[in-house]
Amino acid sequence: MNTRSQHYARDLRRYYRLPATQVSLTLVLSVVIISVFVVFALRPTLVAIVSLRKTLTESRKTLAQLEAKTSNLERAADQLELVKPELPKLNMSITNTSAGYDPLTTQIEYLAQITGVQLQSETVGPTLLYSRIISPFTPKKGQSVVALPLSIRVTGNYTTVKAFLVQLLAIPRLVGVESAVITKEAGSRGDNVIVSLSINGSAYYLGDANSLNTTLEENRRKR
Repeated sequence: MNTRSQHYARDLRRYYRLPATQVSLTLVLSVVIISVFVVFALRPTLVAIVSLRKTLTESRKTLAQLEAKTSNLERAADQLELVKPELPKLNMSITNTSAGYDPLTTQIEYLAQITGVQLQSETVGPTLLYSRIISPFTPKKGQSVVALPLSIRVTGNYTTVKAFLVQLLAIPRLVGVESAVITKEAGSRGDNVIVSLSINGSAYYLGDANSLNTTLEENRRKR
C-alpha cells in the first residue's frame, strides 16, 4: 500500500514538472486571481449601476406624475378662462371677503321700499366680523360655503308681499328660502287685506367653517 502511494506521489511530481502542466497551472491561477480582483474592482460599479437604475425608474415615475399634474393644471386653466366672465357674478352671489352683512341688509331694505311693503323685522345670523388671530376669509383649502341664517318679516297686501319675495330671490346675492309663510294680519278687513310674509332661509359666503365655529363658540363662552 505504501509502495503504491509512493509510486503515485512520484508520478505526480513528474507530471507537475512537465512544462505544459506548469504553464496550465500558472494560467489557471492567474485567471482565478484576476477574476477575484475584477469582481472586487467591479463590485462598486455594479452597485452604482443598480442604484442608478433604481433612481432612474423612480425619476420616470415622478416625471409621469408631474406630466399628469401639468396636464390637469392646463385643463383647469382652460376651464378658468371659460368661467372668468362669470366670476364677478359668483363673487356677488357668494361673497368671499366677508359675510357681507351691509350689502345684504341694504338690498333687503331697498326691495321693501320699491315693492311697497313694510319691513317689520330683519335678522341675520352671527359670523366673525373681525379677529386678530384668524382670518377665515383668506383663500385656502379649508374654505367652504357657509350658510348665514336669515329671517325677514314684511307686511303689505298680497300683491306687494309676493313681489317682495320674487325680487328677493332675484337679487345678485344668493338667498336660499327654506320657508315663506303668508298670514292675514289681525284686524285687517276689506278689499285691501293686509298680510304678513315671514321668510326663513340663508344667505351664503365663503369662509373657513371650522375656524368660524371654534371662534364663535369661544365668544359665546366668554359671554
